[in-house]
Amino acid sequence: MWESRISQSEVGDGGAMAAGRNLARRNAMRSGLVVVGAIAFGYLSIQVGFKPFLERAQESMERSQPQPKLESDPSSQLSSDDGFVSSFSEEERL
Repeated sequence: MWESRISQSEVGDGGAMAAGRNLARRNAMRSGLVVVGAIAFGYLSIQVGFKPFLERAQESMERSQPQPKLESDPSSQLSSDDGFVSSFSEEERL
């Protein structure tokens, strides 16, 4: 099934060297595909295997962080001029 046979058309023009290069290129591409598949399978298996632990850790981190207080009072927020010192006079800013 996975036999690598060299056909006459591969040997005819460039000889055995060209056929060997083609065979090496196909084997390298096949090996690369196997490596990429193995990495993807490993990543997915880790995600599925550790999913309950990761969810619990994320929930505990969310609970431990203090929630920001939202103030609905607009007078407590700074206006654009509060706390800002400018070296320009009022006429120069316009």
